[in-house]
Amino acid sequence: MNPLLLHAQALARRGDFSAAAEFCGKAIERGEDVALAKKMLAGCLHDLGLKLWLEGVPEAAEKHFHAALAVDPEHVDALNNLGALLQLARQYGEAMGCYQRALQVDPANVRVLENLAKTQQHMGKLGEASATLLRLATIAGGEAAAYLIREALLVAKIIPDQDYPARIRQTIPEKLRAIESAGARMSLPLRFPSTYFPLSYQGICNKELVKSIARAHLQAAPSLNWTAPHVPKWRAPKERTKIGFASRFFRGHSIGNTARGLVEHLDRRAYEVFLIRLGALAPDETAARMDKSADHVVTVPYDDLQAARDVVAGLSLDILFYQDIGMEPLSYLLAFSRLAPVQLTSFGHPDTTGIPNMDYFLSSENYEIDGAQDHYAECLMLVPNAGTLSYYYRPPAPSDRTRQSFGLQATDHVYACPQALFKIHPVMDDLFKAILTDDPRARIVLIDPRDEELRPALERRLQRSLRDLTRRVTFVDSLAYQDFLSLVRSSDVMLDTVHFNGQNTSLEAFAMSVPVITLPGRLQRERHTYGMYRAMGFMELVAATPEQYVALAMRVANDEEYREHCRSSIAQSCGVLYENMDFVRNCGKAFQVMLSERRNGAPSKT
Repeated sequence: MNPLLLHAQALARRGDFSAAAEFCGKAIERGEDVALAKKMLAGCLHDLGLKLWLEGVPEAAEKHFHAALAVDPEHVDALNNLGALLQLARQYGEAMGCYQRALQVDPANVRVLENLAKTQQHMGKLGEASATLLRLATIAGGEAAAYLIREALLVAKIIPDQDYPARIRQTIPEKLRAIESAGARMSLPLRFPSTYFPLSYQGICNKELVKSIARAHLQAAPSLNWTAPHVPKWRAPKERTKIGFASRFFRGHSIGNTARGLVEHLDRRAYEVFLIRLGALAPDETAARMDKSADHVVTVPYDDLQAARDVVAGLSLDILFYQDIGMEPLSYLLAFSRLAPVQLTSFGHPDTTGIPNMDYFLSSENYEIDGAQDHYAECLMLVPNAGTLSYYYRPPAPSDRTRQSFGLQATDHVYACPQALFKIHPVMDDLFKAILTDDPRARIVLIDPRDEELRPALERRLQRSLRDLTRRVTFVDSLAYQDFLSLVRSSDVMLDTVHFNGQNTSLEAFAMSVPVITLPGRLQRERHTYGMYRAMGFMELVAATPEQYVALAMRVANDEEYREHCRSSIAQSCGVLYENMDFVRNCGKAFQVMLSERRNGAPSKT
């Protein structure tokens, strides 16, 4: 190797990739070891791009990945990392092109195949994702279970038809049993994790299914069942009860909005509050307020499960309260460990976890039917008469935008359904169809998340079910918060999503006296808006049948006098939903019951 490249190599080892690239360029100019110099130059440009990415400068990183590929079009790492950057920027087609080019060079590259599978899954190309994951399972034998579990849990976010939930509930258990029978293993569960997130939106009790998913994880990675050193020696809180609130989403997010008040107002004479952030995120106003109100703020590493467990274990908590489990992988995998004597979750992601080390599910007596314990693998603990399971701050005033600014007409009857699109179950199509058929001025308004798959997948389904009526379905782009509130305020009536109700959205609507039509089911997540109305003592807009749901929605939209009656009744009664200290006090009492039961043995679970 000539001296220029030797010097470049030394500079690269010290992390000075820019200087190393200059010396590689000089070697190329002189015609010395050109092939090797180009290879090294591409490597330096890639490594500099990777460094810039890690330093938070993705635009500069992308330029350096392109520069590396200009020198060496077959640089696999540059192709893979450029694809990952494009994937984060939601340029999924371009990202897939990068991965496919990389696999032409290195067909068995595990990292590239993983990124390709993630992109295929995100784009809803589940058949292609399945093939990629099964290919990975054959390549990476020691981690095969990670790929096989993820393949088993490939579920469409937008439910394509009414029979789909039943179909996948036949195939998933079969696949999980096959994984267990094969004895597949994984040593690094956080490297390529799975969650059951889409299953919770299908209107079916998931208790037995999520228990089987948890069993598959524990058989594949027994180390998930890890215990913090202080737990076996625990007898009772020493002074104040040490309670940790854990989430990835303690910011301007539905979880931050619903968790913030309890963190702020829990009685500090009895509780020492730890805010446990699952990974670092850019701060915002909600995050700053939550940090300020907690006694301690702890951020655990997001990419190292054992390090995260060690950090939480080091707090010697009495109670660990996961604000959501199942929305992202770290909370799910952490929950398999015994990090505190009492562990619970609640409605942040309102579904049972099936995880043996989860003790309690905190819910409201307003949300649950008789016998609801059968829906939970955890012990169900009910807060009395809670309209919402949070100390919820009344939303700010909306912006001054008019409905015309959203592309709606003054003469439209605006039926807003501003939920995440994956909440819109196929049964909603029938409700939309009945409203659009019987009210010629009806306009159904949905929110477009600017996702390459969600809206197109829903539009394909609506086109099949609504046909020509889809021309009166309007998608409004995702909005700044106060503009979103303005859209809600501009609506004549809000349509609550069946099988997975609004929570934040209903609270936002009620704050502006907007009538919400709801059709409660049997599961908690189907009864949130019903529970709010029950706490308010105003039940006129709670439907008992789909036909009544449609009739109520149309009456509110078409009968101005009745609409004003509903708005007035909501305005007079909704105060119980906001900044309610009874909820905080009742949570404190519930936590003490949990501690008492733990001292006397285990909670009663089924």
